[in-house]
Amino acid sequence: MNEHVLVVDDDPLIVNLFSEVLKHAGYQVEGVLSGEEAVERLNTTRFDILLADVKMPGMDGLEVLRQAKSLDPEIAAVIITGHGTLDVAIKAIQFGAEGFVLKPTEIGDLLTIVTHAVEKRRLIRENIRLKAFLPLFEVAKRLASEVDLGELNQLALDFAIRETEADGGVVLLYAESAPDRLGVAALQGMSLGMEQTITIQEPISKVLQDNMGRLLMATEGPLSPFAERNGATWELCVPLSIGNRILGVLDVWGTQRQVLTEDHLPLLSTLAGQLAVTRENALLYRHMERRVEERTRELRQAQERLLRSERLAAIGQLGTSVAHELRHPLGVMRQSVDYLSMKLADADEKVKKHLRILEQQIETSDKIITDLMDFSRVHRPTWVEVDVESLLDQTLADIEMPSLVKVVRTRAQGLPHIWADGQQLQQAFRNLIVNAYQAMPDGGILYITTTQEGEWVEIAFQDTGVGIPPADLERLFEPLFTTKERGTGLGLAICQGIVERHQGTIEVESLVGQGTTFTVRLPIMATGG
Repeated sequence: MNEHVLVVDDDPLIVNLFSEVLKHAGYQVEGVLSGEEAVERLNTTRFDILLADVKMPGMDGLEVLRQAKSLDPEIAAVIITGHGTLDVAIKAIQFGAEGFVLKPTEIGDLLTIVTHAVEKRRLIRENIRLKAFLPLFEVAKRLASEVDLGELNQLALDFAIRETEADGGVVLLYAESAPDRLGVAALQGMSLGMEQTITIQEPISKVLQDNMGRLLMATEGPLSPFAERNGATWELCVPLSIGNRILGVLDVWGTQRQVLTEDHLPLLSTLAGQLAVTRENALLYRHMERRVEERTRELRQAQERLLRSERLAAIGQLGTSVAHELRHPLGVMRQSVDYLSMKLADADEKVKKHLRILEQQIETSDKIITDLMDFSRVHRPTWVEVDVESLLDQTLADIEMPSLVKVVRTRAQGLPHIWADGQQLQQAFRNLIVNAYQAMPDGGILYITTTQEGEWVEIAFQDTGVGIPPADLERLFEPLFTTKERGTGLGLAICQGIVERHQGTIEVESLVGQGTTFTVRLPIMATGG
């Protein structure tokens, strides 16, 4: 029994008697001798029970009762009177009195009346508390169905402010980057300036340390700095915790004296606990969602690698078989064309034209066979020191560029040499350059740019050609996939294989109608093995 009692009577003997009796019964008691003094105490201190004499000089007991109930409707009020008239009783009941003590009175009657008033007050408070928990159940259901952390924090804060009639509040969570600071997760009705975190100070540090909510009054001690900054007169702070693990605090404050009691702590503590658990569930859900996405992506990549490996094996077997079966008849055809060209040197231009067509088609067929063989055979790089700039110059010199295509070279200053297989890189560069000018049938510009990025050398091949549709970009390096009317679809796959054997990467960016850029990244110090 810790109820706080205020006894008001202009007779010091009555005040002393009632105070001693009630203290002996376990109550905390204060006594004052006037109505004015009583109202002053009620404005600064929360009392559970009021015993007020009706007849007093100046402010009488009924006025004290009226003001007490306006400040705290839950206060249990008992009227002391030696004039038990019906009129006084009616007014006292209208103002909210729970009982009457007649002068003179028996000690037993006094205790019975006070006990009855206390029990009535407890029932009223319990009823209010139960009613307050009803909307909490609705909020809990909404919290349970919400996975957005920002919405969770704001939903809980809105409820806390509404139920306590607060002017503002904040949800603060431990900052990952600074253990001695709390980060602002939700905010309403206050300004923290540009701060996203605050230093942990009293009284919030006490709430975190004890893992227990606190109801704070400005008249009884300091409030948190940000509550005081906003002119608060009271503050209600509860921890966000799961067992002994504390995540932060839920804090609300007000500038006007509200009807706040310790009963508000269980309400907000329950809300804070629900918020903490729901946050953890939401984080777990996010984590599991990411893991599922990662695992799905890994499985998809593994499946793609398996399919690619199987496709490569099939292409390799096909390439070996085709090369064996076609190289000999193609050689015979080439010799025959050479013989006919020699014997028909004086033939008309139409015959010579068809001989040239035969020769070109034989060369095209031989190139297809060469690509198949190159693709089916995995050549381990022969590691030597290579000057990329010289290699590009040599590759360009070996290629007969169309007259409508202009090449623009941009060289990096002091580009370091790399360890690589120059012959293989030259084959990759040749394929990329040929692809570029084939993408510009009406002419254009091919930009070849070298740069150094940290421990990497980058070579970019940018054309101003027709571009590649987005749907084709993902399949561009697949063997046998081609966007050309006539092509094997092996050139880029060969390039990718060469670059990857050099522990590098090749990437492509393209816009239809504007052109395509292939970027090859090679490590300066590749390790053979």
